[in-house]
Amino acid sequence: MGSTSIILRTVAAAVLFTSAAQAQIPGGFGRGRASGRMTIDPGLEVPKVVNPVNLLVENRAALELTETQFTRVIAIKRSLDSANAPLMRRVDSVSRLFKKGPIFADPSVARRDSLASAHAVVREAMAGVEDNIAEGKDKAYALLTPAQATKAEQIEEKARKAGGSPGRGRI
Repeated sequence: MGSTSIILRTVAAAVLFTSAAQAQIPGGFGRGRASGRMTIDPGLEVPKVVNPVNLLVENRAALELTETQFTRVIAIKRSLDSANAPLMRRVDSVSRLFKKGPIFADPSVARRDSLASAHAVVREAMAGVEDNIAEGKDKAYALLTPAQATKAEQIEEKARKAGGSPGRGRI
């Protein structure tokens, strides 16, 4: 009884692995109405934004901000978050519609046109975010001593090289 059970398990495993391998072959089990060409839709890429005001808050100790400086930077940050929130909501809603993912046929003309429009919306919104950030940075850096400003610029440059704003994800 024991050897029969082992043989049955071995045969079942072999059939299962063969089926799984066959499903991975192009044109295998997935053949059907589609053209058989699966590609990746590039979707909509949202550029990473480095927010120097958030970096000041996150690196408060390293910059040795005084309580007064920190309080004023927090006020600038809140104002900046309020100004950027509607723009980022627009970017998020558009990017959710155009996620990167697999497609099984060539994208339609309408899809390509919609994607082009979405890119324009994202560019416009991100330009507004960058303008708001530049204004907030100017206000925040005006509060810093020259030594603090130099160190803050080094932190910002490091964050830019890393490819985005580290931290909690808010812009």
